[in-house]
Amino acid sequence: MVMHWTQGPDPTHRRSRRTLIATSLALGLLALAGACGTDGEPAETTESGLTRLVIDFSPTANNAQLSLGIDQGIFERYGFEIDQVPGSGASANSVALLLNGQIQLAVSEITAVPAAVAAGFPVEIVTSLVTDYESPEGDAFSLVVPEHSDIRSFADLTGRTVAVNGLASFFDLTVLEAVRRAGGDPSAVRILAVPFEDQVAALRQGRVDAISTLEPFAGQLLTGGGFRSLGNPATSALGPRSVPSILMGSQRFVDRNPDVMRRFLQAWGEATAYANDNPEAVRATIVRTTGAPSEAVAELPLPWYVSGIDRRSAELVARLMVDYDRIDTAPALDEFTWSESPDAHDLGTPPRGLRVSE
Repeated sequence: MVMHWTQGPDPTHRRSRRTLIATSLALGLLALAGACGTDGEPAETTESGLTRLVIDFSPTANNAQLSLGIDQGIFERYGFEIDQVPGSGASANSVALLLNGQIQLAVSEITAVPAAVAAGFPVEIVTSLVTDYESPEGDAFSLVVPEHSDIRSFADLTGRTVAVNGLASFFDLTVLEAVRRAGGDPSAVRILAVPFEDQVAALRQGRVDAISTLEPFAGQLLTGGGFRSLGNPATSALGPRSVPSILMGSQRFVDRNPDVMRRFLQAWGEATAYANDNPEAVRATIVRTTGAPSEAVAELPLPWYVSGIDRRSAELVARLMVDYDRIDTAPALDEFTWSESPDAHDLGTPPRGLRVSE
C-alpha cells in the first residue's frame, strides 16, 4: 500500500495520521488481553537466581551489542538471563507486548515512544542504542537510489516513491524533514512501507525510486555496484550524532523494578563499551544475527554504540512529530524517558577505529 503524507488543511488526513498508532496499539492490546503476565509484577527470578528479561528485537547492525553482550556473558555476570525474541519491527506490537507483561524491553525506533505516550500508552525510553554519524567510509543510515537515477538531492524526492521500514516511523519522518530542509515538498513524497530485508529487492525491481535503510542492507547495494547513496536523511533532519534507536520498557515495570533496571544499565554500558572496542566481533555478530553475507559486512561502516538517553534527540523528534501531524502535542520529556537513566555520555569521542566526519 502506498501512503501519501500530506501537510494540507484537510482535517480528515490529520486525524487519520494522529490516530494511526493509537488504533494499532488498541487492536494489539485487545488481541493480547487474555495473555498471561502483567507489567506490574516484579521481575522474574530463575531457578539459578538470575533475573530474567525478555527483549523484543529486530536483528540489525544497530543492536548487535545486545547479542554480543549475551554471547560474551556480560549480562550473566550482572545477574541476568536475557531471552531475545525476534520481533517484526512493528513498534505498536512491541508496545502491546510490553503493556501485557509478555516482554520487559523492546528495541524500537525513537518515534514509537512519544507516539505511544501521546496516545495514552505508558512506555518510556530506558537507553539509546546507537548514535548517527557521517563517515568517509559511509553512513550508518543511507537513502539509496539506482546509479542511473536522476535523483541527485533530497529535494528531488518530491513526487517520488520512497520505501521505509514502517509508516509513521523515524525513517519516513527524517526523509520528509530532509526533503523540506533541502527545499523540496515533503507533502508530495510517496511513502511505501517495506521491511528492511525486502527493500533491496524492491529497489532492484524498480518498485520504488529510493529506500531509506541502514546497515547491513545499504552495504549490500552500495558494495555490489549499480547503486549510490544520496546521503544520510537522519543527520540532514536532526543534525549529527542524533539517536534513532532505543530500548523501551513499560513505565509500570520500570518503576516497579528500579534496582533491576539500574543493574541492567550497568550491564548495557559494559556491553556497549565491549562492542565499540571489538569491531570484528561486532561484524561476526551481524553476520550471524542478520544473515547478511560476510563479505558485505566486512565493508560496511559499523554503528557507534551508546548507552544512556540522548534527550536532545528525543525532544527534537517529538517536536517534529507535531510538525508532521503524527501527534497533537509533544509529551513532556520526563513523560517518555526514564528519569534515572543517565544522559548519553559517550557521544563526544568516537570509538577507536571509527572514522567520523566532524
